[in-house]
Amino acid sequence: MLRGALPWILALHCAVLLTSCAIGTQRFGQPIDASQLANIQIGVSTKADVLRDFGPPTSYASLPVVPSEALSALAEEALAATEAATRVFVYEYREDHENFFTVLLYTRFRRHVLSDRLMVFFDPSDVVQYVAWAKQTPSDDSE
Repeated sequence: MLRGALPWILALHCAVLLTSCAIGTQRFGQPIDASQLANIQIGVSTKADVLRDFGPPTSYASLPVVPSEALSALAEEALAATEAATRVFVYEYREDHENFFTVLLYTRFRRHVLSDRLMVFFDPSDVVQYVAWAKQTPSDDSE
């Protein structure tokens, strides 16, 4: 009777040995201090103020000029001059929550990405023109 059960016991041990799981969180960038957002005043704060409060941005860019058939050539040139000089600072903090479970040939993998993003738009004289803020990560009040 034990001889017939031996292959099943061996198969069960192999299945247990070939099972694995993992849970982890990877963080990218520096957390954005939302309490500093009140310091940014549209039309008043400058690039230097933003750099002082938030540090160097994750990325920055100039806005592209999108030509339109409805605009006259003169209006298009004025728009291009204004938008080409506009700068955007992008601050991003991201958390990737991952977990997986594997048994023999079956694998279940889940990934959930949360990000906080702050975008600060500047006019040609480096004064804040617009601020966009989106928060997805949970607040950590324990720190």
